[in-house]
Amino acid sequence: MSALDYVTGPALEQGHDVVLYAPGMFRREARRRGVEFRRAGADWTCDVAVQQAASEVWSKSGNVPFNRYVFGRLWPDQAEAKARDLIAAWTRARPDLVIAECSDLGAHLAARVLDLPVFAADNGLGPVLLDLWDGDIAPALACLHKQYGQDTAVLPAMLTPAPVQWFYSTPPPSARAVRRTVAEFGSALPQWLDDGFSSARPLVYVSLGTLTTAMAGLRTVIGSVYREIMAALCDIGCEAVVSAGDLAPDLRSADPRIRVVEHVPQPALVRRADLFVTHGGRASLLDAVQGATPVLGMGVLADQPGNVAGFARRGLGRTLELTATRGEIADAMTAILGNPRYEAAVTAADAELSQLPPLDVMQLRDCGDAQDGFGLASRPGSRIHVNEMELHDPWQ
Repeated sequence: MSALDYVTGPALEQGHDVVLYAPGMFRREARRRGVEFRRAGADWTCDVAVQQAASEVWSKSGNVPFNRYVFGRLWPDQAEAKARDLIAAWTRARPDLVIAECSDLGAHLAARVLDLPVFAADNGLGPVLLDLWDGDIAPALACLHKQYGQDTAVLPAMLTPAPVQWFYSTPPPSARAVRRTVAEFGSALPQWLDDGFSSARPLVYVSLGTLTTAMAGLRTVIGSVYREIMAALCDIGCEAVVSAGDLAPDLRSADPRIRVVEHVPQPALVRRADLFVTHGGRASLLDAVQGATPVLGMGVLADQPGNVAGFARRGLGRTLELTATRGEIADAMTAILGNPRYEAAVTAADAELSQLPPLDVMQLRDCGDAQDGFGLASRPGSRIHVNEMELHDPWQ
């Protein structure tokens, strides 16, 4: 749910009732954020067969065919079930505003069928979806939209938690950049981490995401990348925290300066780090900016390769291929650590990010009314329905 914190957090603070409609796997995360939960859609992305097929496409054919298969085929195939659940739920309890992940195609359709104001919340997949929309996604949704008496599928007006030009060469339809917020529980380090760092050595934080370690077809590849990174860390005389998810038990460090863990509160740790080695998911890169920490990007799939390339062009760090060797990784880390131009660039980016306006739910709802003519009553305590597709941060 971290991909929607910039929506749910402000909505709760402004006194609105927020309901998350998502598969059951998100129930705990909704509770941690004080958000009401309603089950909708299926946990289909957790299916081992689905993950295996997707990872095989990536391994054999590369990232572009992977994106077309996952987001141009699998995602549209699942839209009907989500739309059916939401139409039934929203007929019983009509929301004042729907904010759906940009990849939640079923929620977009359900909102159109019921004439509800809807915005797409960019979860990092916006650039991928725009690239695939006309050639893959819209045609794949044509029959479903016709079934519900709707015209050609279109992406709703987009909310994005960063300056639009950071991730888009061509802005998405009606893009609105808003200030990024993170959940409060991600802002504090555990005591065992907070007390254990030496100020005499640089601190490097490493994380290559969660999906890559969960998918059997990618696990071996990513495990090898982690081992090369850890070998490079041993060579440069730093301290490091390696957050490797399910792979953590398989990654043993002989160097006491390198700690391997399953998970950490990333926003808090990035603020302490001098360098972030990352797969380049949108949330991770924005965590780095808000922590004023340069990045070494090693993009894996989906939007990640494009994200890290864009950050390198902006001077916020460097990029390497997943096939980089121990020596190449060590050289790149050394080139970034202590280089004032990277620190200055990421500090400037943090200032730019912090200047974005906060999300104003009433203004957003009124904008939806004016744009689409829904004429809902304007009042505090509006019921905001937020929709999460079956995967969030992992695909980032």
